[in-house]
Formats: sequence, structure tokens, C-alpha cells
Amino acid sequence: MTKFIINPNEYLKQSVDGYFHGTHARWDNTEVGFINTLKNDDGSFRYDRKDFNYTLAEAQEALCAVLLEDLIKLKKEYTVELTICVIPRAKRPDQYKKTQLLFIDTIKKFTLEHKHLFLDGTDYIQRTKDTPTTHQTQDYGSVTVGITKQTCEISQYVKGKTIILIDDIYTEGININEDAIQALYDNEAKNIILYVVGKTV
Repeated sequence: MTKFIINPNEYLKQSVDGYFHGTHARWDNTEVGFINTLKNDDGSFRYDRKDFNYTLAEAQEALCAVLLEDLIKLKKEYTVELTICVIPRAKRPDQYKKTQLLFIDTIKKFTLEHKHLFLDGTDYIQRTKDTPTTHQTQDYGSVTVGITKQTCEISQYVKGKTIILIDDIYTEGININEDAIQALYDNEAKNIILYVVGKTV
């Protein structure tokens, strides 16, 4: 796990600590290839077939192993009570098959299995309006300031919490993560730590 700093910009008012597990350049040049499988963008991946070198179950197991390795380290570094939240997919949950929501589902399962260490906030950010899927459309101009608050319902329970906000991939300049972090601060979260499985290089 490697630490990096997310600097303030028009989306984010203050710097934030970020952490990533591995680097990611593209689907065939990545240290976290199981993310490609878990995205399951067209919904065709199955449990009995390998896609991007993983079955769905193997990809879930790989994510659990990464979370166990990295989040336990974060728990030791940040001695306060930590709540795990997840950045939702671009569209409302009812627009996806169950096998396209395994990233969030796996994080929730991990959190509940380690409830003696973390609070479960995996449902605290819920997409209520569809947004463009930027890694497919490449329309990064669609990520406007405030898009998280405009398209998501954020739980009142973020107030006063120190949150580990989890996403699959961080790409500097896209600002999806920055906007989500600011939305949590605007809803009175105490502190945000961004954890991403992969960081683009």
C-alpha cells in the first residue's frame, strides 16, 4: 500500500490523504487486474468462467485479500473509530445486474466480517440519478462540480465520522473522488481518507 496526497482544487477545498494498493495503466497493464472482472461492464461475466484471468468468485477473493492487508494497516495508523463508505457506480443500482455490483457487495461483506474494527457505512452514499460511465465514454467534462450531491443521497450518519472512502481506481484530473470527498465534508463528516485499489499511472 502506498500513500499519496490529493490536492485541493475547484472540486475539493482541502488536501486529503489517499492510499492505493497497486498501479493501473489499462486493462492489460495493471497490478490489480481483478478490478476488471469485478466491473463486469456488460454484465456477461459468470462464476464458472475466467474473464480478465479471474472468475467472479476469484476476483471477490482477491479484493477481500487486498482489503484485509491494507485496511488493517490503516486501522493501526488511524486510532480513531473508522467508518467504511464506498463511492457508488455511475448509475442507480437498479440499472445493474447483481453480478455488476460485486465490488460494493464484497466491501460490505468484508466490513460486516470485521465489525469489531470498522463501522459499516457502505450504504451511506446512494446513487439516485444516473451519470455517464466515464471510463467507457471518456467524457470527463461530465464530472461537474457538485455532481455527487446532485445525483446521490448521502446519509445523515456521516456527520462527525472519520471515513475511509473506497473506490476501485483513482485517476488524477477526473475529480469523481474529489467531488465525493467534498460532498461528505459538506455533510459534516469529520475526516476523510481515500482508499483506492488501483491508481492510474
